[in-house]
Amino acid sequence: MGWSLPEVPEKAQATAWSPWVCLLIIVLGLFIGLIVAVLKLPTTGLPSLSSGYWLPLTIRTFTGISAAIAVYSFWWETLAIRVWNWNEWCRSMRLKWRLRAHQHLVILSHVFITANTNLLSRLAHTQAGDSADPPPLTLLSDAPITPGISRFEQLLRHLIAQISPSIQRRYPSGPLQIIVQTNGSDKDRESQSFHRIWSVGPTPWNVDVHFQDADSSFGDWNQFVGSTKRPVLVLAMHYRLPDDVLPEFASALFMIHPSMLNQGEGKNALRIFRAMPLNTRTLATELSELRDMALTPASKKHLVWHSGLSDAPRQSVNRVLNDLPVPLYDSIGTGGVIDFDTACVWYGGLAGWAMIGAAAEMAAYGPASQWLLLEGEEDAWAVTIGNNAPEVGSDHFVIQPPFPGGSVLMALLLNAGLYSLMIRYFPSTAFSWPGITLLLLSLIVILPGLAILLRRITARLQRPEFIRVARHSVKE
Repeated sequence: MGWSLPEVPEKAQATAWSPWVCLLIIVLGLFIGLIVAVLKLPTTGLPSLSSGYWLPLTIRTFTGISAAIAVYSFWWETLAIRVWNWNEWCRSMRLKWRLRAHQHLVILSHVFITANTNLLSRLAHTQAGDSADPPPLTLLSDAPITPGISRFEQLLRHLIAQISPSIQRRYPSGPLQIIVQTNGSDKDRESQSFHRIWSVGPTPWNVDVHFQDADSSFGDWNQFVGSTKRPVLVLAMHYRLPDDVLPEFASALFMIHPSMLNQGEGKNALRIFRAMPLNTRTLATELSELRDMALTPASKKHLVWHSGLSDAPRQSVNRVLNDLPVPLYDSIGTGGVIDFDTACVWYGGLAGWAMIGAAAEMAAYGPASQWLLLEGEEDAWAVTIGNNAPEVGSDHFVIQPPFPGGSVLMALLLNAGLYSLMIRYFPSTAFSWPGITLLLLSLIVILPGLAILLRRITARLQRPEFIRVARHSVKE
């Protein structure tokens, strides 16, 4: 399943109430009243106006006309509220979906080291083509290398020494979440080594360390993007193990929540957004929606990385991007697209942080807006990196809620009915100051109360239908 937002179509606006219908009701009411008056005329002749005979008939006629107009207005208001509720839920759903996609952290500092030190300059075509010599497989080759946990400790010390000054300068103390992802299988020994190395020297941070397997999904990363406002330090590496033939890499990224930025600090800072599930079978639709989410300005040139894609989507990436269209950095990679598995090597789940580290480093060559596509054995993800704050955007226009004309008329008729009952059964109270006060209080309560009650009941009855349609419309 991809990450497409539910495609719930908005309803057409309700037809405006018609004054001609009200005029027709008035004419029919007067006509019916006239017929009743003729049929009930006394045999003694036509009563005079001063006789009081016509007053009850006139009251009943105009009461019926008012009731009919109130029912018509109330029915129209109910239909208009149903349409307004539905369309507002559609807009709110799109907005919340977009805000969820816009969740991100700001990369304040990063370190990315590869065994092939010329990898990025070669991809950016700032250096001559491939050398005849095979690329190196190890980092820090001037130091003795012992495969296994000793190599992990060696690279970890180097990463911490490189990234710690930036953390201390920007975030001298406080809680800090640390994510450690490596290709090693013995996480207990890695945890012991990490805590021993981290505790050396001053440690003003209260750390919460999470060790992840090499094949961990980017879905685990999302919990740090959407639910925390604490700084995050990611340490990812592929270190030398016995009988390992893949080149090493090490990456460290120090990130904070946008709310923690100082004034002017995040103007050009790189931002890493929430990872979105990717359906590689419908790559064109998925990338179109990724563009429409406006995580990065659509007019800016993009650089696209991908790793682990199966044959069909890997061969169609360039064509899909050209058809969208998305402006690309033609001078980098292959027309603005980098096959990380070919340019470097396939690291499995670790390729995610390897590409993110490489993308952060590549920003120095110009590309700030970058898409990273990663497919594993069970899922696929799309990650966006950019240096612009996302624009929430808005719908084309904002529709005001329908005027509660029907509720107002119903409330007035209800108050008139209640007051007439008071006059009939409690005449002394009805024409006293307490009775007038009670009438005013009932108007104050019923006039807005009936309109609010109508909207709440309509929404309560309509919401299950909207939820059912939204769930049904989610792309399979």
